[in-house]
Amino acid sequence: MNKKKILVVSAVFPPEPVTSATLNYDLTLALSKEFDVTVINPRPSRPKGFDFKNTPAVDTNTFHQIVTDTYVQPKSSFWGRMRESISFGNASVKYIKKHHDEISFIYNDGWHLFGLYQVAKTCVKYRIPYIVPIQDIYPESLLTKLPNRLGIHRLVKALLGWIDRYYIRHAAAVRTISESMADYLSKTRGVSRDKFLVIANWQKDEDFIDWKTTYRKNGKTVFMFVGNNNRQANVELMIRSYHKADLRNAEYRIMGGGNEKLACQKLVKELGHTDIVFGDVPVGAVAKVQKEADVMVLALKTGTGTQGVPSKLTAYMMSGKPVIASMESEADAAKMIIKAEAGLVTPADDETALAESFRKMALLNVNTLLSMGNNSRKYAEMHLSRESNLQLLTTKIKDIIRQ
Repeated sequence: MNKKKILVVSAVFPPEPVTSATLNYDLTLALSKEFDVTVINPRPSRPKGFDFKNTPAVDTNTFHQIVTDTYVQPKSSFWGRMRESISFGNASVKYIKKHHDEISFIYNDGWHLFGLYQVAKTCVKYRIPYIVPIQDIYPESLLTKLPNRLGIHRLVKALLGWIDRYYIRHAAAVRTISESMADYLSKTRGVSRDKFLVIANWQKDEDFIDWKTTYRKNGKTVFMFVGNNNRQANVELMIRSYHKADLRNAEYRIMGGGNEKLACQKLVKELGHTDIVFGDVPVGAVAKVQKEADVMVLALKTGTGTQGVPSKLTAYMMSGKPVIASMESEADAAKMIIKAEAGLVTPADDETALAESFRKMALLNVNTLLSMGNNSRKYAEMHLSRESNLQLLTTKIKDIIRQ
């Protein structure tokens, strides 16, 4: 009996060391145990500046992979990202049109907004069911990058909002990463809440097996941010807050690449800091890098914290680390940290409050840090593991295919 065929449209895929790439690879491997799976993705480009020359090749023994020679735009640019989205969307549509009579299901994780729309429209045409995963809410997230002059925000919503509503309304299911995101999309897009499947992002569980650590190994408190240094990450706020905290016997490590890394390095130089250092994270080394930290740091700009749970928080908690978070108190991520008793939450964009959190964490004794870290890990094992969350997603896909 021939296996049913699934297409995974993936805007990012390993060896790209970003969360969505890892999630889609895990999903592909899980589905390939029962289905004939093909992945279509652009050539690797994320994060900006990452060296892919020495990264290991993806093991494709259990699935098929098509790497498109489409336009890529790792640097943040509205028009460049639009071109990238349309370019990859066109390549995906071309493949679907050629093989539509063979495909039983599509996991539609292309680029926002146009790429997702192009694939969704093609799925509707050929009556192919699809799930669309939502990590960031568009076009709203675009508004944080655009000045609100002459009613620009209102115009962007009017011009682009219908695209987002289309691929959400026609999906067999919509995967979101938080309850508040699902509630917001259901209300603003006029879609039944039942269509939304809330599944938190996961990390590679096996990478975090050896998570136990000794705090303040060198007698100093090591604060750390690990992730993509872009505008949404609000790294500049963290740097200014750490500077204002004026700590002794502490260090702040900012690990990862991204569009804003050079600007943040320049800021640190201007501030005259020698205890704020930058570094890279090799592929598969997130857990190893984070093990050297005493406290992980996370900051989200006002208006972005309520749109989902950042994937880096999952990694922070899987590492069994206390967390300092600057974000709106109603954000799901803030609620997770508070519920787990895993750290401190301060108001979004409040430099002074975040500086005070740095000071408080630096003064805590080792036993308190250890307790917070253990709480963090326990919460992650219960709610953020790959084993439980991946199964929820694959089960939903199988149910859709069997309908």
